[in-house]
Amino acid sequence: MNRTFFLTFILAIGIALTSFAQNKNFTGTINYKIIYPGGATGPLAAALPQSISMQIAGNKCKFELTLPNGKQTFIVNGDEVSLTRLMDFAEGKYFIKKTKEEFEQKEVPIIVPAKETKTIAGYKCKSSEINVKDRAGKLQKSVVFYSEELGTNNIYFNTVAKGIKGILLDFDYSGLGAGMHLTATEVIPGRVSNKVFEIPAGYTETTEAKLQQLRQANKSK
Repeated sequence: MNRTFFLTFILAIGIALTSFAQNKNFTGTINYKIIYPGGATGPLAAALPQSISMQIAGNKCKFELTLPNGKQTFIVNGDEVSLTRLMDFAEGKYFIKKTKEEFEQKEVPIIVPAKETKTIAGYKCKSSEINVKDRAGKLQKSVVFYSEELGTNNIYFNTVAKGIKGILLDFDYSGLGAGMHLTATEVIPGRVSNKVFEIPAGYTETTEAKLQQLRQANKSK
């Protein structure tokens, strides 16, 4: 084989592999510690989760929170653009699935790259400031740190971080009546089975309105 051709061939393979590695999305598990900036105290604080484990495979992710009123599991599917919330309460096991049509964001977040960097869980992270108006029209700002080394999975499509090109390793999360700040403590690459993202047997589909009615009915008993 011609030496020049051989070197060109090897260089082409190297470029292709490098490009593939840069574009490959993260698959594995990321463990986060949770702090509550609002300063929750007393019995409520003791019952709130102190950590969370997120399983990610391509454009899908799953995480669960054990709260005082029961366990809730979230399955995000960026391929079909859906979010499934599974609830394991005293009243029973239910799930609510939201699809693409329900994720329209009227206010487009403005993402401004920032200069600060951090190394989190062994990965160098860039930072960006996210600016978005809340329902009252008040501007809300938050800073996130993300790793481009882990690729860009489409798992933030329903959040203000949907324009971030990387995996979030330090960020704020607001939901279920509690404000949280999550920081990654461990990133574990590895295979995650597609079965992880399936709805387990024993869960009944419902809506927010029907679930609220059920819980109110049980409270009045």
